[in-house]
Amino acid sequence: PTPRACPRGPGRAVMAKQLWDFYEFFKSFIGDRDMYYVNTNIIMPTTKQEQLSLAEFVGPSTVTFFVSHYWGTPFHHFVASLKKH
Repeated sequence: PTPRACPRGPGRAVMAKQLWDFYEFFKSFIGDRDMYYVNTNIIMPTTKQEQLSLAEFVGPSTVTFFVSHYWGTPFHHFVASLKKH
């Protein structure tokens, strides 16, 4: 996917598969850390130069369902729960 800016809304989302791929790529850095760590130490530095959201950076998708989560939960728990569904 090509990074590109897009308006906020249902077309600016990350698909479960994209999150899984993200986790697989960075899992040695993430370990048992939570979303606060992932955002501060991986997402923000990675997307800073282009000034895009993660969704825009990985290639925004339109999704049917929105999933909210607590950032204090280990990131791998969140990704595993998405993969189960």
